[in-house]
Amino acid sequence: MRKSFALGLGLSAALVATAALARPPGPDEIGEFYFYFDAAGNVVGQAELSCSGVYTESGVRTAKYSSGHMVCPPPRD
Repeated sequence: MRKSFALGLGLSAALVATAALARPPGPDEIGEFYFYFDAAGNVVGQAELSCSGVYTESGVRTAKYSSGHMVCPPPRD
């Protein structure tokens, strides 16, 4: 009984730690961008997936963010 309680407690702690370390979301669609903010509302990072499919990221990701989509021209045939 003690072993199962300790094992359950350990697994619960590992799950909480994993959730706390989860990385904030970033762009996963063409033309999508994110801005990340600190507690004071200052931009501390950004990430984007350009209309041509190039991924760029700078600064740091935080739990406070804003996202949007660029207006991409239609593909040429």
